Amino acid sequence: MKKSIIIVAVMMFATASAVHADTTVVTTTTPPPDDTHIWNDPGAWWNNTFYYDNSHRPLFGANELTLDLFGTYLAAERRFTSFPNTSIRHGSWGGGIGANYFWSKDVGIGVDTSFQDGAVKFVDHVGGNLIVRLPIEPIRLAPYVFAGGGRRFDPNGAWFGDGGAGLEFRLNPHLGIFGDARYIWGDKALPNGARDQALLRTGLRLAF
Repeated sequence: MKKSIIIVAVMMFATASAVHADTTVVTTTTPPPDDTHIWNDPGAWWNNTFYYDNSHRPLFGANELTLDLFGTYLAAERRFTSFPNTSIRHGSWGGGIGANYFWSKDVGIGVDTSFQDGAVKFVDHVGGNLIVRLPIEPIRLAPYVFAGGGRRFDPNGAWFGDGGAGLEFRLNPHLGIFGDARYIWGDKALPNGARDQALLRTGLRLAF
């Protein structure tokens, strides 16, 4: 009898051990997701590009250096009072680069040049301007006006004065979109007889 009880006890212990072994949970470590591509978390990229925290840096600030990359349209104009008086077919398309420095939030200087399609010389002009802007931070806009002058190289050499106005929209403190128009008074007539020109620009503004 005693031997039978011991055998039964041993069998029950073995059965219980087998059941415990079958129900043991194996824990594995899952590696964290790979965040090296923007499509894994497009919201983070969107927020970093289109959201800004004005407690760290304003959208438009003092001691600001910007780089402009833009497309252009240049057309001859016979006089300011009839601006614009030319068809879009009679002008030339191109592109250009520029740089601006604002020593205060509202006032700065800028230099730029453009490269027009069909021009004999690669550089169309080099000009400098005094810029005055009016930043409106809540809506991310800054209307601005500018005036200055420079040297035209194509299609003939001439000194010029210019003046214009534009509008900039800042996506964040480092990236903006701008567009402006200027009227250019030249001291020599162009080959077509017109003395003046109109220049339209639109592009990206990178702030540092």
